[in-house]
Amino acid sequence: MELDVRLLGPLEVRRDDVALDLGTPKQRTVLALLLLHANHPVTAGRVVEELWPGEAPSSAVANVTTYLSRLRRAVAGDGCALERRDGGYTLRVRSDAIDVHRFTGHAGRGDAAWAAGDPGAAEGHWQQALAIWRGAPFDGLPTGPELDAARAEWGERRLSVTERHARARLRLGRPGDVVAEMRRHTIAEPLRETGWLLLVAALWDWGHGAEALEAYERARAVLGEQLGVDPGPRLRGLHQAILADDHGATRRLLDDTAWRPTEEAGSAPVSPAPMRPAVAAPAGPAQLPLDVRGFTGRAEEVARLDAVLDRAGTQPTSVVISAVSGMAGVGKTALALHWAHRRRAHFPDGQLYVNLRGFDPAGAATSPAEAVRGFLDALGVPAQRIPADFDAQAALYRSLVAGRRMLIVLDNARDSEQARALLPGAPGCLVLVTSRSRLTGLVALDGAQPLLLDVLGRDEARRLLAHRLGEDRVAAEPGALDEIIAGCAGLPLALAIVAARAAINPRYTLGLLAGQLRAEGGGLDALAEEGLTFDVRAVFSWSYHRLSPAAARLFRMLGRLPTRDTSAPAAASLAGAPPEEVHALLAELAGANLVTEHVVGRFTQHDLLRAYAAELAATSATADDGRAALRRLLDHYTRTACAAAALLNAHRDQVALGPPEPGASAQPVATAEQALAWFAAERAALVAAVRFAAANGFDRQAWELAWAATVYFARQGHGAEWADTQHAALRAAIATGDRRRQAEAHRALLRAYGRMGRDAESDEHGERALALFAELGDARGAANTHLNFAYALTRRGRHRDALHHDEQALGLYRELGDVLRQAEALQSVGWQYGLLGDHRQNLEHSRRALAMLRDLGAFSQAANTLDSMGHAHHHLGNLDEAVACFEEALALARDSGDRYDEAEFLTHLGDTLHSAGRAGEARERWRRALAIHEAIGHPDAATVRARLGGR
Repeated sequence: MELDVRLLGPLEVRRDDVALDLGTPKQRTVLALLLLHANHPVTAGRVVEELWPGEAPSSAVANVTTYLSRLRRAVAGDGCALERRDGGYTLRVRSDAIDVHRFTGHAGRGDAAWAAGDPGAAEGHWQQALAIWRGAPFDGLPTGPELDAARAEWGERRLSVTERHARARLRLGRPGDVVAEMRRHTIAEPLRETGWLLLVAALWDWGHGAEALEAYERARAVLGEQLGVDPGPRLRGLHQAILADDHGATRRLLDDTAWRPTEEAGSAPVSPAPMRPAVAAPAGPAQLPLDVRGFTGRAEEVARLDAVLDRAGTQPTSVVISAVSGMAGVGKTALALHWAHRRRAHFPDGQLYVNLRGFDPAGAATSPAEAVRGFLDALGVPAQRIPADFDAQAALYRSLVAGRRMLIVLDNARDSEQARALLPGAPGCLVLVTSRSRLTGLVALDGAQPLLLDVLGRDEARRLLAHRLGEDRVAAEPGALDEIIAGCAGLPLALAIVAARAAINPRYTLGLLAGQLRAEGGGLDALAEEGLTFDVRAVFSWSYHRLSPAAARLFRMLGRLPTRDTSAPAAASLAGAPPEEVHALLAELAGANLVTEHVVGRFTQHDLLRAYAAELAATSATADDGRAALRRLLDHYTRTACAAAALLNAHRDQVALGPPEPGASAQPVATAEQALAWFAAERAALVAAVRFAAANGFDRQAWELAWAATVYFARQGHGAEWADTQHAALRAAIATGDRRRQAEAHRALLRAYGRMGRDAESDEHGERALALFAELGDARGAANTHLNFAYALTRRGRHRDALHHDEQALGLYRELGDVLRQAEALQSVGWQYGLLGDHRQNLEHSRRALAMLRDLGAFSQAANTLDSMGHAHHHLGNLDEAVACFEEALALARDSGDRYDEAEFLTHLGDTLHSAGRAGEARERWRRALAIHEAIGHPDAATVRARLGGR
């Protein structure tokens, strides 16, 4: 009898193509662990650790015994047997019956064929290897550390074979096949340089040189922002070849014997291997900011953190936490980042980082909700799969990191409660928290290991200065050196600025610097509470007074920023200066250690420096015309956001912006991809800017910026930020008495809360919007609201109520003569009829809508209308007509590059083909749909997978 064991997807064991009943989820997890170690013994204790990674119940061993007994009966038969021997349980099964071994066998044969110079055979073997995969390994099972590690390792192998397969097809002259796949690949795995290399090469070979250059720029930006590195030599070399119009570049790259499958960047070797997982190559998030250049000292503290890591291995049932506390400027973040970079190899599943800004001078701490959402994004959770509720988001975050070997750095926590909300719920991770607070709650209640960071002692402070200035210079003036160390009270931030001043002015003696330190006056009030006896303003002033006038002015202006960091284009508008000039000024500030480029192209400041800049801005003779500067900044955000939003939704109603502020400039955004990238980079800044504008009398900018950001928040599923900014916009509109803008804000909140599932609030804002639009006599606003109301109600299954709103919208659009909106409303009316079971009415309305949309050239809307018609034909039994509609919709979706709709239409087409008795064609469409679902994180992937498994 033929045995087929499937681990690369939902766990299945089939005998003669009949699925065996494997029992409960936990029992299936036991079987997966036994298969992972097939033909090798597994102890009951090991099974307990996998099922209950935390604290096991008292009945654990008895439960495991029961699971094993049931499994022995379930799998007994030809080719498989569960035996008890050698102190454990051994599952006897032929290796070739297990899909993982078949995968590695095909992959290894592909490697051998490639090495033998036969790319055609290699491509065939690699394609067979990839076809074995049905989804994420052990999908749907509760897994522990061993199965999680296996999933990570096999996923890495799959990615590597995907890249080899693409390389072979390029070598065989099929770049068109490679482009689509590598686009998906680079979206899903943006930090794998090999994927970018193959995408750029395929586009160039296919004759799309401009797109190849654009893909290279995307790769460079992603690698720089996420990893702080430039593209590798192969990708840079290919870029130069394209610029030189060298059409032999791709062939030379493919024929380069130095580029072997096991040596590609970001790839792991794929060859037949034992089932027991090795440590996977780092494939998770890598959020750590750059290490501190020239870090020195703190040997004792580094050793204590090493000891915490060592103890983590002896504490398998608890989350390990280290709490680093100390005064402002003492170097907590520097220590944490230096240690994290030094030991990152111990965390193969990745590193998460968030600056909680618990002591931000503006009081704008990062909320746990913001931090968790950022972690989910970093962990690759698609927007569609992120729950709206914070508790559900936090639970999802804890589930994703459970059992994984990750480092989580919570920087600048305000208190224990802010940090506690972000702790994992199961062992596996090490959490490093920094704070000015002692974090007593984490120590007492959560078992955190405390590390109080004090100022540097004389010897360590001397080593810091000697490292930066040179031993000879330090040794020449020991008395002045001691005076500087005492004047800075051993505070690393102050010592670093002194060292920077001395390095910039090599002719200054240390005695002169010590004298200047004595002579300067003042003291940051924020430090008085820390009990410091030195003047940090004096240290800051040295760097400040050495700035050029333009850089000093920019430094003061940065103290006014409502946002936590800034880009160079935003800083240019703040200063009212040309962007190229501001780039040079930011470089001057960075050279003086007065700003930090914490990610490529984005600048921030230490809290003390930010407070110092704010003091200077408030007391300068001209005050730098602060409100005008802030108006320019807000104008920059608003105009860039509006341009980006128009690229993401060209058919959206536009608003008339106010006149541009003199000196403000929008950041150029040319494509939808650039628009999404800009919104992603500026997301936190936009939210902060809207809040600030509404709270400080910039009412017009608050509303306009919130309106523009709606497109991004809606598309990416950032419901909380969408609602937050719209509430600010509503307050701004109320402050100015602008009832139309109040109505638009209520309409946006109807959509935001509807998307989040907060139905009562959605309905309340929808009713307010309709009432205000009625008072204003604004038929267009009312029609738009009815259409939004219908969508929100459809999500709840209230199709009769939704139909009523759609019909109201249709009537109003007809009165307005808006043909495009009429067509959209007709389509929505037809869809509601279809959901209510009246498919002939659906067909009638959809046909009329389609004719109008074709006349207008609105092809994306036409695709959805054709899909609705296909749905109607299918249910009316007109299967050939349904197939034709779905295929035409599919072609339009492909032309527009809408992968989400393409997956939907493929699924619907597969359903119709299956109903028509064309099962093979149906499965082929479902397989293509599933590939897209998995590539883009579509929420219906599991549904399509079920179709493939059950039919």
